[in-house]
Amino acid sequence: NDDPTLRMGIMVDISGSMSSAMEAMATTAWVMSEAGRRVQAKTAMVYYGSDVFPTLKVGQKLDKVSVYSAPDGTEKFGKAFNALDGSLNLTYGDGVRMLVVVSDGHYTSTETENAKATARLCRENGVALLWITPKACGRGSGTQILDGYGVLLEEMETDQIAIAIGKAASLALQKSANY
Repeated sequence: NDDPTLRMGIMVDISGSMSSAMEAMATTAWVMSEAGRRVQAKTAMVYYGSDVFPTLKVGQKLDKVSVYSAPDGTEKFGKAFNALDGSLNLTYGDGVRMLVVVSDGHYTSTETENAKATARLCRENGVALLWITPKACGRGSGTQILDGYGVLLEEMETDQIAIAIGKAASLALQKSANY
C-alpha cells in the first residue's frame, strides 16, 4: 500500500453481558491511544449499547485510564460502525485499515445482520477485522458473524485483551491482505 498510515477503529459492546470487560477495555483505550500516537496512526474507539459513546477520538491523547460501566440492555452495532467509519474512513479509505470489535455478539436480529454486513464490507474492501469475546461473557456469536473472515479470539481473559489485540492485529492485517 502506498499510504502506510494505519487507521484503526475499536468498538466495545457495553451491554450488561459485557460488564466484566470494562476495566480491561479502559486500559486498552489508553494503550491504543498511546500506541497510535507513537506510530502516527489514526485511531478511534467507541462504546456502543443503546447508543454510541466516543471513547477515543482521532488525534486524542488519553491522559488517564477511565473505566466506564456496561448497563445497557441492547447494542447499536450498525450505528457504532458508521460512527467509526465516518471518522476514520475505514471502508473506502487508503492506507492500512483495521476494525477491532470487543463483544459477545449477542444482538437483536437487526443488529446481527448489521454486524454480518460489516464483516462482508470489511472483506470486500481489505479492512482487517479482529473480533474479541472476553471469557467472562461466555461463548459468543463471532463465528457466525465473521463467516470465515477476520480473526476471532474467544474466551479471552479480560486482563489479556490489550495484549491480544496487539498480537492478533498483525495476523488480521496479514489475513486481509491475502484474502
